[in-house]
Amino acid sequence: MKKIKPVLELFGISVLLFAVVLTVTPGIADASEAIATRTLPDEPVQAGESFHVAIEISDYGEFGAVNETLPEGFCYKTSTLDSGSVKVFGGMVNSAKIETVMFVFSGVTSFTYTVTAPDTEGIYTFSGELIDDDEKHEIKGDTKIEVEKAEEEDAEPTAKRTLPEEPVSVGESFTIEIEASHYGTIGHVVETLPEEFVYEDSTLNQESVEVEDDTVRFELWGEPSFTYTVTAPETEGVYTVTGILIDDNENEYDIEGDTEIVVGEKSDEVSLPANITAWNPIEAIVNNTEGESRTFNISINQTTDISWQINGTEVQTNESVTEAVYTNTSAVVGIWNVSAIAINTTNGTSDMHSWIWQVTSISALNITPTPTPTPTPAVTPIPSLAATPTPAHRPSPGTTATPTPVPSLPGFEAEFAFAAIFAAVLAHLILQRKKENS
Repeated sequence: MKKIKPVLELFGISVLLFAVVLTVTPGIADASEAIATRTLPDEPVQAGESFHVAIEISDYGEFGAVNETLPEGFCYKTSTLDSGSVKVFGGMVNSAKIETVMFVFSGVTSFTYTVTAPDTEGIYTFSGELIDDDEKHEIKGDTKIEVEKAEEEDAEPTAKRTLPEEPVSVGESFTIEIEASHYGTIGHVVETLPEEFVYEDSTLNQESVEVEDDTVRFELWGEPSFTYTVTAPETEGVYTVTGILIDDNENEYDIEGDTEIVVGEKSDEVSLPANITAWNPIEAIVNNTEGESRTFNISINQTTDISWQINGTEVQTNESVTEAVYTNTSAVVGIWNVSAIAINTTNGTSDMHSWIWQVTSISALNITPTPTPTPTPAVTPIPSLAATPTPAHRPSPGTTATPTPVPSLPGFEAEFAFAAIFAAVLAHLILQRKKENS
């Protein structure tokens, strides 16, 4: 028994070495890809209620962007990111008003944003994508949110108007706020302006506003509030604003709140808010290849100072202009947030327009193949007519077989080496034992 013990010990050592080699044999690691995950409230939210949506992101490049498409009737309110990193786009999709919100970030692992649910109960679906360099990844996690009726089951549709508390100057532009609730999926606010008041603009999409003489009709798709801007007349006096809210059943309700506005003497201040009225490119996301040139331009409704910024860093300024152009002549690979900020230093108002600029590297080089020369056929000589002697015996050429190499198993050379060592040691010990026994 004592003679067998060294054999078992060597056997155990060999097996251990064999296992170690298998463990340390290198493998191929999967490259991680950018991931974004959405978290929605676990419980249903009430109609008209505001709630938070959490986004977690990881494994993206130096910059990233998240495009969130909100369900019909949902309204974006705010987020934990800087306001300059967020852009809201509105449009009609299959006769439904849909908002898309773009968030641009760098070095961020999570953020939240706030939206307001519509007044109509139901189950709604969120969708979105994470943009990492030139690749797009669908956002994982929660997609469904349930909206239930508010606790006030029989709540009547209401709307309230808020006018400036102080008198406005003749010819001055000012803002009117409207709050509306419980009007259903779609509602309308119809405002009748006093004589000589002029409608200017609103926070709603232009497609949602109709103006006819002194009547302005606003179409609502779940919005709980909005503002619009008007210009006062050149005549002083006390003026009255009236209006109604129309719910999705065509029922009409008087708008509550402020109705009278005082117009006083003309002021030297320009109070019309700065507004970027046109921009180019018109697309929100533009693309270029590394090294290319890209031009951005805007038009403003009044004389302002313009600050051009890339990812929050100022790269150009234009003073006292109504139009401005910025050109970048050497695009660098990455995702860039290009913003034009118009500032009226007189009345302190401002406006901003942003683009997402995606710059990709050159994907392939143009390689010109080297032409292959065409061989010139050689002239075959005509054999002579001399008789060819026939040999008495022509040996048949033997066929020499070419050995086929046996491919080795990649990555297992070390394993077989240890196995061979183990077999040799074991054979030697067995032979030694036989000699001793004899």
